[in-house]
Amino acid sequence: MNRSLHALSAIWLLALSGCTAPAEAGEPAGAGTPEQAAAPALWNFEASEDAIRSGSCDESGAPMRGLLPLQLSVVALNAKQAGVLTARLPAGASLAGAWELTSPDPNFGGLSGLALEDETTLFAITDAGGWVRFGLDGAAPSAATVGYMRGADGKFLSGKTENDAEGLTMRDGIAFVSFERDFRIEAFDTGTCGASAKAVEIASLPSTYRGGGIDSNEGPEALTLTPAGSLRFGFEGATGSISPLGDVTGSGTAEWSGIPAANPDGFALVAMDTIRLAGGETREIYLYRAFDPLRGARSVLVWGPDDADRLTLSRPVLTDNFEGLAARALETGDLRLWIVSDNNFSKTQRTLIYAFDVPL
Repeated sequence: MNRSLHALSAIWLLALSGCTAPAEAGEPAGAGTPEQAAAPALWNFEASEDAIRSGSCDESGAPMRGLLPLQLSVVALNAKQAGVLTARLPAGASLAGAWELTSPDPNFGGLSGLALEDETTLFAITDAGGWVRFGLDGAAPSAATVGYMRGADGKFLSGKTENDAEGLTMRDGIAFVSFERDFRIEAFDTGTCGASAKAVEIASLPSTYRGGGIDSNEGPEALTLTPAGSLRFGFEGATGSISPLGDVTGSGTAEWSGIPAANPDGFALVAMDTIRLAGGETREIYLYRAFDPLRGARSVLVWGPDDADRLTLSRPVLTDNFEGLAARALETGDLRLWIVSDNNFSKTQRTLIYAFDVPL
């Protein structure tokens, strides 16, 4: 087990032992300082749900208003491509499907976050402030609709500072989105009023870590709503190429947890998800990425503390800029994991969705 896996195992042990109060930036969790003892309780979904729904949707809002049909082509990888991908899977894991998505609609692209809305629907965000909603045919994406996010004033988010949406998590029709440039988390009741949902601010996120500033393009790529109902965020990069994790508190502030993500060497955190398994265990899943001109885009998907609980995607596998992650516990006891790539609205990149069934 390498250094990254040792660190990741520690994170899972903390998750299994229950939620801890958020630590000050740079302080080790469990240090027992007076500040930690007095730390406010974590933000909670059930306590905030009614206020989010009333603030996000007008009473006259029609279900799914503002989401328009999207012309979409979904093409499965060919046998050779699928074979190369399958050969990378660890023992017991299987490929549930792999597809390339294209559309003549200029609004399609830049998929930066992914979440499972329900058993038949995947929800995605774009880093231009867009929504893309996919039906599911088994594990495969199918018919899609598209729309754009609105601010608290009901107007469309405008410009990269406002609309650089990166992280996505959902519960009961409410989408939570983390943004780069202007580091923040906002909630949208898309389940009730679709793309006409107005943003409800949940928290502003820190702009410094351990005394150093964070680049505007290395912000909160990862966001997850835990089974207990708290919000955890992860930044792509900070001081010393660290991807710090943090929690939203009940007072609407955001605090670093004190434990960074267990980045593999040379990789940065871009997505995470958290689910509760049938036996009551909480499982955290992480997606990391790296890029350089020689090796291209590379990704590491991690769903457990052991070497067999990870998948590395790199050439000759057909890969791209994977940024979004969604997880579901299957009746078999396995996990189904979807990942999606951000093509940056570029004709030289691909929008790929891969689905894997992995054992626990």
